[in-house]
Amino acid sequence: MLWSGVPSAVAQQTGSAPTGGDIRDELQRFGNIDLFVFSDRAAFLTRMDETLGLANIKDPDKTFAKLPRSPFTVTGQQNGQQIATCQIFVPENVTPQSGNEIFAELMRGWFGKRLSYGTDPAMTYRWLIYHEIRHCQPDHFGGDDIESHRDERDADLFALDQIATGQNRDGLIADIIAFRMITSALFADRSHMTGLSVRYALDPASDGKSITTDQEVAAFLATRRMIGAHAKAIAASVTPTNLELVRAITELRTAAEAGTLTPVIAHAPEILIGLDDAIAHFAPTLHARVATKR
Repeated sequence: MLWSGVPSAVAQQTGSAPTGGDIRDELQRFGNIDLFVFSDRAAFLTRMDETLGLANIKDPDKTFAKLPRSPFTVTGQQNGQQIATCQIFVPENVTPQSGNEIFAELMRGWFGKRLSYGTDPAMTYRWLIYHEIRHCQPDHFGGDDIESHRDERDADLFALDQIATGQNRDGLIADIIAFRMITSALFADRSHMTGLSVRYALDPASDGKSITTDQEVAAFLATRRMIGAHAKAIAASVTPTNLELVRAITELRTAAEAGTLTPVIAHAPEILIGLDDAIAHFAPTLHARVATKR
């Protein structure tokens, strides 16, 4: 995620040094990039004041009212020129040192705190940091909705190519596709609804499929509404549980495969099938418990 600010001046860097272990050293291969792990919003604002100067940011309380759950990048300009350092901010609770798994946290624990992987939690953390490294390159600074969506997909592919090896590439691809299918269908904002386009780029079985940004966003939004409505319809109380949500998805998948899904929504069948497969990938035990309830 890229967050761009335009301060009129840049303060000198002071305060404690960023933390991040060995991965911080790797950042320098890609330019002047800094990584800062923060514990809460107050720590984030303190860092922003040290590096950019909050007085130089228009309405910082509103601009940074709600911080992302995932790593994100902040850039800025001084007199029309990009500032020297690109800053990657990482919430403390998603770092490996926290003991949490970043994918589990970003999926809000809906599928458990300990997931199954094609690789492992450390590799998925590295992948998301390298995703942010791509956002530190000038061609990812700013842009309209279509450009932002394209940049998110591009950053995913860049990060994969940077850290994948012959031994882990297939497993990492499986993790990336599953993660993007789940987040696109259930949590992500429009610019991050890239599950299908990422899968088309990485899965040989996609065989050259393509989709426009508008088509992809519309498909995920409509499918999300369908899932929400079905989950509420089968829920025992007002708010569906995670088990009821997974059950709703598996039931909709069954309808999609049978050709009885209503209403008819472009790309909804492949989203539902991919989403159900993604849940089975990360949470096979949970998925098996629910999938048998027909």
